[in-house]
Amino acid sequence: MASPDLFTSPDLQPPPAIPNSTSAPALPHPSSTSTTTTTTTTTTPLPTTTTYPEITPHGSLLIAYQVRNKPILLIGGGAVAATRLVHLLSADAHITLLCPSHTLHPEVLHRIATHPPPQITHIDRLYDPTLDLLPADAHKYTMVLAAIDDPAASTEIYTRCHAQRIPCNIADVPPECDFYFGSVHRDGPLQVMVSTNGNGPKLANLIRLKIAASLPRDIGAAIGKVGVLRGRLRGVAPGKEVGAMRMAWMTRVCERWSLAELAAMDEGLVQGLLGNWEVWRREGGEEGGVVVPGYRELMGLGSESEDEEDEDEEEEEEDSVRDEKRSQASGSTTHRGWFGSWF
Repeated sequence: MASPDLFTSPDLQPPPAIPNSTSAPALPHPSSTSTTTTTTTTTTPLPTTTTYPEITPHGSLLIAYQVRNKPILLIGGGAVAATRLVHLLSADAHITLLCPSHTLHPEVLHRIATHPPPQITHIDRLYDPTLDLLPADAHKYTMVLAAIDDPAASTEIYTRCHAQRIPCNIADVPPECDFYFGSVHRDGPLQVMVSTNGNGPKLANLIRLKIAASLPRDIGAAIGKVGVLRGRLRGVAPGKEVGAMRMAWMTRVCERWSLAELAAMDEGLVQGLLGNWEVWRREGGEEGGVVVPGYRELMGLGSESEDEEDEDEEEEEEDSVRDEKRSQASGSTTHRGWFGSWF
């Protein structure tokens, strides 16, 4: 017999009666249940040998953001704006430059003359809060950059951008930046950016110079040729079902060919490699006994012998010595191999 106060809670009311039904089984009363079911959840411990990258907080999300043909507002026309223009033009952005003509830096004038609209559209006046970044402009710009010597106007620009959810960068004011510009090394398709997260821009520049001096020769040209090969490969094998096999094949090419060999890749060598791809796909890759040919094999020079491998090692040693001397001559005190044997 249930106690009188068992259902005094409004959340624990007895089940309603089933209308017009005399044959339906009666629902059991909570107090009449004699069997208790206990569910036990077992958590499998992670293997003790598992290691994961350590998290270092308070950094920036470094991404290669694509702004090709996207509208960007640059406010200001001085030396800092000139450096911003280099970054934006290199990324093929469509720039609206807001600055009076009489205050434009000579480099900015040169960029305007050599990059007509839509690359650079110059508006010859100061920033005007009654005309610029109004609520109706919320979707007009992908991002806004300000490089002006007016703290009050800069803060207003930042506030308006945030209200309209537009990413913004106020030069030399880290708290009013959604993103920073780092020190960039460029070699063809290769871009290496160093950021100190606003702590030391000059140090970022010095570190970038050290990194650039340590990079192997022909790296930019090699990356460009790899991009050509990947594009051609996607043309002959576009399906998603062969995506993993494409990636494995390209990985083997990059591992087997040196940077100098990749940089020297011409149409004949591309055709030879693509011919190997067809066999690789048909036979199931390495599991089918197919090996990606090296540069010498495709050139008809035979496979690499031990003597040739020794020569390659000697050449690499000479390159390392040459790079070390170049670093010392530039004032760098880097130890041999900031990066170890990358290639």
